Amino acid sequence: MKTEPADAYTDRIAPVSVASPVFELSGGAAVKDPSIPSTASLNFSAAKVFAIFAVAAGHWFVGTPLWILATFGLFVFAFSSAYFTAEIYGVSVDKKRFWHRKFERLGIRYWMILTFLSILLLAEGKSVFNWHSLVHFLGLSGVLNWLELPNHSPLGAGLWFFTLLLVFYCTYPYLARLCASRLRACIVVVVGTIGALFLETRVNVGHELWLTSLGFILGVACGIHKPKIGAKTTGMLGAILFILLVALNLVFHENRGNTILIEAISILLSLWLVSAKMPLPMAVKKIGALEPYLFEIFVIHTYIFLHLSGYSGLDFVTSTALTLFIAIGINRLIRYTPARVIARR
Repeated sequence: MKTEPADAYTDRIAPVSVASPVFELSGGAAVKDPSIPSTASLNFSAAKVFAIFAVAAGHWFVGTPLWILATFGLFVFAFSSAYFTAEIYGVSVDKKRFWHRKFERLGIRYWMILTFLSILLLAEGKSVFNWHSLVHFLGLSGVLNWLELPNHSPLGAGLWFFTLLLVFYCTYPYLARLCASRLRACIVVVVGTIGALFLETRVNVGHELWLTSLGFILGVACGIHKPKIGAKTTGMLGAILFILLVALNLVFHENRGNTILIEAISILLSLWLVSAKMPLPMAVKKIGALEPYLFEIFVIHTYIFLHLSGYSGLDFVTSTALTLFIAIGINRLIRYTPARVIARR
C-alpha cells in the first residue's frame, strides 16, 4: 500500500518542465515524484496538447468526424489526470488535505479565468448576472447539462468536463481504496467498461460523459497497479481498430460499431502512451511545453472563436492562435497575483 510522499503537497508557481511528471489537468501547479517514469510524463504532456486542440477543432467543425478525435482527447485528459493522481497519492490518502490541495490548485485559478470571461462578455454587451452564472463559478456547469436545464448564462460552454473533474477529485480517495487490490481493480475496470458502454448507448447527455468517466476509473487502476502491457501490443491493436473505425465510417458508411470501437481505441491509446518510446523526443518535448496553458485554453477557447474572413479553416487557425496568446497571458497573470501567492503560502 502506498503512502503519500513528503513533497506531495508542495506547490509550484512557475511552469513545469515537460520532462517532469505532471499531475493536474495542466501544468503550472504540478508536483514531482521521481518514482514516476519520465516517458509517461513526456508522452502525456504532448498528447494532451494535441488533445486540447482536437477538442477545439471538434467544437469548431461541428457535424464532422473530428468529434471522434475530440472524444479520444477527452479520454486521454481523464486517464492522465487519474493516472498521475494515483501515482503520487496512492491508496492511503489524507482526504481533507488532498481536497484542500485540489481546491487550492484549481479553484482560485478557475475563478480568475471565469472572472476574465465575465469581463469579456460584459464588454460584448452580454449580462452574466443570473443564478446560472453562480452555478458555473461553483464549477457545477455539468449539473445543468445532466439535468437537461437550459443555461441562461453566457458562461459555462463546455465546462461539464470541469464538473466531472471535481467529481473525480471528490471520489478519488474512495475509488483508490476500492482499487487497492489487483482483483478488485480488475473488477472495477470490467464493471466500469461495461457500464460506460451501456450508458453511452442508452443515456445520451449530448457529450461523451460516460466514456470520459471511464478514463478516470481506468487511470486510477493503472496508476496504482501498473499493468505490464507492451507499447507494441497496445499500439498495434489500437492502429488496427482505428483503421477499422475509419473504414466502417468513411467507406461502408456504417456507424453502429462506433461506440465500442472508440471505447477500445481510447483505452489502448492511453495504455500505449504510458510506455511508448516516441520518435523525435525533442520535438515531443517542445510540443509538451504548451502544457502549462492547457487549463486556460480548455476554459476559454469557445469564447474566442472568430469568424472574420469567412473561410472556416483560416478562421479556426486565427482563433486558435488568439486563444493560445490569451491563455498564456492569463496563465502568467494568475501566477503572479496576490491570490496565487497566498495560496502558495
